Amino acid sequence: MVEEDRYCADIMIQISAVQEALRTVGRALMRNHLNHCASQAISKGTPEEARAIYDELLDLIYKHSR
Repeated sequence: MVEEDRYCADIMIQISAVQEALRTVGRALMRNHLNHCASQAISKGTPEEARAIYDELLDLIYKHSR
């Protein structure tokens, strides 16, 4: 769009749409990770594995919420 010299407001709207699409994908991936990987590690893993996945989840949540 930039190379086509499109109107700046139109470009900004497209950027916002792409950002929201990426946030949606991120939420879906987070949900999948929680449902599968994290829940198994917490329920079936050792206490050390559960702590590690808990720390990983907190880190992911902090990074994803920015």
